[in-house]
Amino acid sequence: MADVNDTQDERSTGEVDPEVVRGLLRHAPIGAAQTILVARGAQLLAYRGALKQVEALDVAGQVDAAWHDAGQTVRIQFLRLPLAAQPLLLLTYPLRDTYRLILADAEDAPLEPLRKLSNQLLGILEVAGIGRKPV
Repeated sequence: MADVNDTQDERSTGEVDPEVVRGLLRHAPIGAAQTILVARGAQLLAYRGALKQVEALDVAGQVDAAWHDAGQTVRIQFLRLPLAAQPLLLLTYPLRDTYRLILADAEDAPLEPLRKLSNQLLGILEVAGIGRKPV
């Protein structure tokens, strides 16, 4: 039987089971053009949504290359993928242990639905031990 200290020790190691994260993402309600990505640096841990896997990998890599963690709590940006027809709207949150939550939608999509989705996901990812990075 695992106790609370064992769970906290697992969380502090920085290792998260990708299958757990994928399972949690399956329950998040997303729009037709939206994609949820969970990445650690440029490494894609899990994703779900409209983007193809190669596109999701590209987003994770480009966000990582442009990320300058100078106390950032959120980042909004537009990104054009090499083979995509239109740019993406990205909303990125730093999580614990260098993980990031990245939400992608069409360039002309309103920001509010992504913000609401992010609030749900930040709570869900807390279960996996990679909730929001402490400020």
